[in-house]
Amino acid sequence: MTLFAGTSGFSYAEWVGDFYPPKTPAGRFLGEYAKRLNAVEINNTFQRLPREEALAKWIADTPAGFKLCLKAQRALTYSGIAFPKEEVARQFGARIEPLGERAGPVLLQFPPTQKRNPELLEGLLENLGRPAAVEFRDPGWLDPEVYSVVIRHGGAVVVTDQEDWPLAEAAGEFGYFRLRREYSDEELERWIRRLAEEAARRDVYAFFRHSPQAPGRALRLLEAAG
Repeated sequence: MTLFAGTSGFSYAEWVGDFYPPKTPAGRFLGEYAKRLNAVEINNTFQRLPREEALAKWIADTPAGFKLCLKAQRALTYSGIAFPKEEVARQFGARIEPLGERAGPVLLQFPPTQKRNPELLEGLLENLGRPAAVEFRDPGWLDPEVYSVVIRHGGAVVVTDQEDWPLAEAAGEFGYFRLRREYSDEELERWIRRLAEEAARRDVYAFFRHSPQAPGRALRLLEAAG
C-alpha cells in the first residue's frame, strides 16, 4: 500500500527560497514540487474544466507514480436543482481521462447548505466514472446508507480535520484525509502515526492546507512512513 502526501495546491510564490529553490519561476513550481512530494490537490478545477494544455503540462512536469487529485467543479454540488449536474459530471470525468495513471481520486465537495441526498450522490458518482473522495460538510450525510453509496462506486469518504466541520469516519477503497489546522508537533505526530497505520492497510492520500509550513509537514509525514 502507498501513502500519497502533499498540499492543497502548489502555485505559491511565497514558497520560493524555502520549499522551492531561489528564483524558481512559476512555470517550474510543479516540477520542483514533484521532486519531493508524490501527490497534490488541484483546486482551480473547482471553478472550471481543466484545459487540455494544462493536463499535458501536469503530466510532463511529474514522474510516473505521482498523483493529481483534482477538485470537481463546484457546479456539481453548489448549483440549483435545475442544473444538469450529471451531464457536467460526465464532462468532467471525460476531460481528465488524458491524465491516465497520474489521476488520483476526484475530490467531490458538498457544501454545508447541501443536505443529505443519496440519489444526487449516486448520480454524480455514476457519471464521473472514476473513484471519488467525497467530502461532506453537513453531518446529516454521515450514515451507513450514504457510506455504502460511496463505497459501491469505489470511492472514499473524506476525513477533514477543520474547526466547525464534521469529522467523518474513514471508509472506502482508499483513505483520504484533509488536514486543515495549524498543528503542534505533538498533534502532527498523532496524525503521522494514524496515517502510517492506515497506509499499512490501503492506499492513503493526505493533504495539508496551503500554509508556509504545509510542504514541510507533508515531507515529514512521508519520511516517517518510510
